Amino acid sequence: MSDSILITLAAIAFVIIAALSGVAMYYVWQVKKQNDGLKQQQAEQKKAWREKKETLAKDIKFIAQAMVQEQCEITEGCLRIKVLMDHLDTDLQHKPEFKTIQHMFSLTSGMPTHQAYKDLSAKDRFKLDKQRYQYEDQFKDDVLAEAKQLMKYQFDILNLH
Repeated sequence: MSDSILITLAAIAFVIIAALSGVAMYYVWQVKKQNDGLKQQQAEQKKAWREKKETLAKDIKFIAQAMVQEQCEITEGCLRIKVLMDHLDTDLQHKPEFKTIQHMFSLTSGMPTHQAYKDLSAKDRFKLDKQRYQYEDQFKDDVLAEAKQLMKYQFDILNLH
């Protein structure tokens, strides 16, 4: 082969290699850009998750404080706290230090509220209230002790991330 053909082939090979390198660099850049976007999105999601969990913890503590200060009825507080606890960390329902709140929830969660309560006859409302007050009297001290614990409780879920 002549030198001119070899030089031409070498030039063509160089152009092909340069073009392929350019395409490869473009795709590497695209992947990096996409990974950076995913990392940012994950960081934003983690921040939003943490803020949501912190808000739930603050709400639990607020309701617990309202119960201790007798600004919130025992039954209502237990119902609200239990739901918030389940949204915050499902492991909380197994913690023995909050068993009375869990028990009060199980005893009263099926009781009618709002319009369903209003739709009951006066006799049925009285009977329901009597049962609810009986539960509150029976478990008040334990529920309030648990509420006091909740006011200063450090939720494990907030220490994970």
